[in-house]
Amino acid sequence: MTSKIQLSIGLIAAFALGAIVVAYSSAQQSTGQEETVLSTSFTDSQEEDIRAVVKDYLMTNPEIIIEAVNEYSARERALAETKKIEGATENLARLLNPENGYVAGVAPDKAKVVVIEMFDYHCGFCKKALPLVKEITERDEDVRMVFRELPILKIESDLAAEYSLAARDQDKFMEFHFALMGASGVLNENRIESIAKDVGLDFAKLKKSRAHKSIATAISETHEIAQQMGTGGTPTFVIAALDGSYVDVLEGFRPHELVAKIEAAKKAAG
Repeated sequence: MTSKIQLSIGLIAAFALGAIVVAYSSAQQSTGQEETVLSTSFTDSQEEDIRAVVKDYLMTNPEIIIEAVNEYSARERALAETKKIEGATENLARLLNPENGYVAGVAPDKAKVVVIEMFDYHCGFCKKALPLVKEITERDEDVRMVFRELPILKIESDLAAEYSLAARDQDKFMEFHFALMGASGVLNENRIESIAKDVGLDFAKLKKSRAHKSIATAISETHEIAQQMGTGGTPTFVIAALDGSYVDVLEGFRPHELVAKIEAAKKAAG
């Protein structure tokens, strides 16, 4: 959290404490009647006294601001995590749709668990995740992998995503995907063409496939779902039991957490 945000929250906390003091002071002024009537009007002298009380309290107990900041941050993180999971749950059927992504795995039709990766070909953490993602895709028969293009980092990211999805028409998505993800530097059209030819793609056909409206539709849908989940980073993994008994989201690449969530989904699925 930046110091500017911390200061803002601190001021809010101070204001809230001031409001409590004001309310208490108002109540004190109006006691002695059959009904307590709160006043919100104070003389200049009273307002100065209230400000002095608030300032003195905060100067004497500065840790209360830190506690308020920490509590606020924890609540915001919890809300964000809830939004991600709810968004993933509501959109799970759309995320699983092979028309707008790519489904892979040892035995995807028999798998009990799905791992959906939203990625960008220029994302450093997506590249770090590649060995583990490849291992899960090629070796874990209980997991269905779904790849969803979420280009967010460069103009060239859109280009790479479009060509990647276009490779499905030549049954070369996985080979092309792993090659693009394993490449370093910027993936401009010349670089993409070179990599495509290296994995055996007909680039002229690939360019025609890339122009299909379905490509733009697929990428647009993934962006829409990511927005509904409240995630704007890559990689983002959705881990779910296909019977609906478990759904979780991991933003970023933390291999031990990803493996743990996959195991939790397997356990939930039975």
